[in-house]
Amino acid sequence: MVTVAVRVKKKNLLAVLAIAVMAAAGAALWGARPAAVSAFLHRSAEVKCTSPEEGAQWLLDQGWEAEATPTQMEVLIPGKFDQIYESYNDIQKGQGFDISRYRGETVTKYTYLVKNYPGEPEGVAANLLVHQGRIIGADLCSLELGGFLKGVEKQKA
Repeated sequence: MVTVAVRVKKKNLLAVLAIAVMAAAGAALWGARPAAVSAFLHRSAEVKCTSPEEGAQWLLDQGWEAEATPTQMEVLIPGKFDQIYESYNDIQKGQGFDISRYRGETVTKYTYLVKNYPGEPEGVAANLLVHQGRIIGADLCSLELGGFLKGVEKQKA
């Protein structure tokens, strides 16, 4: 551990604090996994989704071919998360989303059938959670009993 003592004039204190915050942020990012940093930077910009068509295009940008017309429903994100919602939010956090900020809010859920999931030409859906024209969560899931639920990581070509 390194300790540094610095004497600063009051007028320079703000600049020193800004440098310290930037150094701490850089150290945090330096220690983070490259994939996590990439996911955070990818999702940190708002992911616009004001229509089902924009949602389908976003999925296509991730490498997933989806039917153009999804099912749509309003869902309430609970005010208090149980273990299932905590686990689901862990998946979202791994992608740079965080639905805990929307506790108690009603969001739109678009569910698209995915046509190009490897090894499963049918029976896979993509869900997008949308709040005020922005994607706040996304997942891929198998529609089969005992299937999977995972993030919408970009499919490799």
